[in-house]
Amino acid sequence: MIWSRILLALSLAWAVGAKASTDVDSLAKDFEATKKKLEAEEVKQRQVLSALYQLNKKIKKIVTEKGELSQDRAFLEVSVRNLTVKVEDLDQKSKQQRLLLAERLRAMYKLGGPSIARFVFSSNSSVSLERNLKILGVVAARDLELIKNYSKDLKDLESKRKSLAQKLEGLKSVELKIANQEKALRKEQDLKGKLLDGIRKNKMFALNKINGLREKSLQYNIEDAGLFDLLFKPSFADQKGALPTPLEGVVIHKFGLMKGQEHPYTLTHKGVFIAAARGSNVKAVFDGRISYVGHIPGFGTTLIVDHGDHYYSVYSHTQDVKVNAGDEVTGSQVLAQVGEAPMEGSSGLYFEIRHFSEPYDPQQWMKGL
Repeated sequence: MIWSRILLALSLAWAVGAKASTDVDSLAKDFEATKKKLEAEEVKQRQVLSALYQLNKKIKKIVTEKGELSQDRAFLEVSVRNLTVKVEDLDQKSKQQRLLLAERLRAMYKLGGPSIARFVFSSNSSVSLERNLKILGVVAARDLELIKNYSKDLKDLESKRKSLAQKLEGLKSVELKIANQEKALRKEQDLKGKLLDGIRKNKMFALNKINGLREKSLQYNIEDAGLFDLLFKPSFADQKGALPTPLEGVVIHKFGLMKGQEHPYTLTHKGVFIAAARGSNVKAVFDGRISYVGHIPGFGTTLIVDHGDHYYSVYSHTQDVKVNAGDEVTGSQVLAQVGEAPMEGSSGLYFEIRHFSEPYDPQQWMKGL
């Protein structure tokens, strides 16, 4: 009877232990799967943000084109209105000139042949006769020439007005096409924005689940160091705002747009430059693996540390490098020493933080920088 109770107790203990082991395995798998899901959402977010960036560039270009077309259209509308006024004015003058010529012809008709003959031959000399003939010829020729000129000018102006009107209609058509393109782009932008909101929510759910799994794991007696690291080792992203500085120094060039003192150009600074004495120790800001050591033009000897989850820290203008590509490093481990930075005009460290290839402002990640 006693032995049966002992066996039952052992069986229950084994069952409990087996169940605990199974639960831990399940917990580890769930944790790993959730981390992978979180990483996948990060990739999606990056893709959507990249697509939104391109959409914003296209919309900005279209808005600029719309503004230019609107100005051109306004100019053409004014030109067409002015030409219309000129055409109407010239047409009115042509009609008046025709009426004037008709009045003269009627007057000449009423005078009749003898009267005209008397006017022509009333002169006492051949000189006067020639003069009177010329007067009649000049009057008639002048009236006719005026009418011809009015007709020609009217035809030219009407042609210009029609040409400008056609251009105006063409501009309106292009404006409508561009407006439709902008409408489609903004619709796509709105859809991408909603997709981005969904991705961010999925990331938040995944992060909450990871934290929940970590809390749940506290009830188990975990002896596996690898599993413990998997569940409890903080990620690079978790340390935002609390990372140590890579060295002691003064930030003289901040992240973002920077206008040069010796030239009018505005440049994009994708990191920070920390002025420090040559030979100062440069330390890793977090655990990781050295993924690159080498010379980059303009940045000197550069090290890149892979911190996992596609986060990287970059250290440039270094010398006396202490590590090699592939080495595992820990936070605050000395990687190299500060070298000269000719482009910056002093010794110091150029430092970046990137997620995938996207640069982040290091001062938002560092504590006390």
